[in-house]
Amino acid sequence: MTYRKRWSDAENEEFARLLHIFKKDFNVISERMNKTYTQVRSHYYNLEQKEAKAAKILKNSSSKVSSSESLHLIVFDTDSQQK
Repeated sequence: MTYRKRWSDAENEEFARLLHIFKKDFNVISERMNKTYTQVRSHYYNLEQKEAKAAKILKNSSSKVSSSESLHLIVFDTDSQQK
């Protein structure tokens, strides 16, 4: 059985910083973090999917809630479903 550990805030910040510098060179990013190539690549594509889903929900939302409130609710709901 494989135990999946969530990335810490510090790891996410470092990932974002390295992604900005090295774009999608997951080999270089994984070497600079304590992560495998597969972990880094998967993390990137999971974040892409979350962003696309949030954008789609915001676009299709017909409620009168402000965009920032909608985004907060989406992120909160996504985080609670992963636990």
